[in-house]
Amino acid sequence: MSLEQLWLFTTITLVLSASPGPVMLACMIDAGRYGFAKSTFTMLGASAGNLILMLLSAFGLGLLVEQAEWIFHTIKWIGAAYLSYLGIKLVLAPPLSMDMEARQIRSSQLFRKAFIVAVTNPKGLIYFGALMPPFIDVQKSMPPQFALLTIIFLAMDFIWMAIYAVGGQSIMRWLKSPEHQRWFNWISGGALIAAGGLLAFTKL
Repeated sequence: MSLEQLWLFTTITLVLSASPGPVMLACMIDAGRYGFAKSTFTMLGASAGNLILMLLSAFGLGLLVEQAEWIFHTIKWIGAAYLSYLGIKLVLAPPLSMDMEARQIRSSQLFRKAFIVAVTNPKGLIYFGALMPPFIDVQKSMPPQFALLTIIFLAMDFIWMAIYAVGGQSIMRWLKSPEHQRWFNWISGGALIAAGGLLAFTKL
């Protein structure tokens, strides 16, 4: 892989990762509710989910999902239902002391939630399956090239997740008001439900 190809892949990844999808939304919401430090587990969970999708794509399962629509739709509906569940749960959440809420939430919960959000996005399989092959030189050993592209993607994606989380953390002081918390929960929960709806109606 040439330096020009590597730079192009990095640029494409940096631009595409910036889109405000369900994962970025989860990072922003969790940082707003629990603080940036806690939201790092959200970012790690999402990165783990993306890593699984990238590995599956490397084994050709992205192509399988693209060819077998029922697999795509099954994963898609699971992801849509989970996002909607998270949104409804957030809408119904009562106002709490921000310090108390941050203490009550377990890091493993945030990791697991973000992992499921990331890994149940079937478009990720197709996306990784389409993005990486053009940058792989089949005349050279493939595992090192795939590992390098994977590291670059995860790093770029993590940077954007951190940026979204910083944005979410900036409103923590505002969220100390119970009324503001209600508004935040309703808007954020509504956004997650909307994201679930969009995912549900996504076509292959």
